[in-house]
Amino acid sequence: MSERLAAHFENRTYYFTLESQKENEVKINMYGTLYTFLKSGDRWMNNQSNAMEMREGLVGAVMLALGIV
Repeated sequence: MSERLAAHFENRTYYFTLESQKENEVKINMYGTLYTFLKSGDRWMNNQSNAMEMREGLVGAVMLALGIV
């Protein structure tokens, strides 16, 4: 299992683990929910198959924590 990482957004800290990373796809697990993000141009977006949609600002904070942006 990956190490626990932290994304900082709106005065809160969100912990997650990286499940997989490809050139245009990132999968994380945050609080028991699997999120998949797809790169569209220069933005990362929620995959439509996600059970829950993550806010755009938090997606950016996750990518920053991963060192992608």
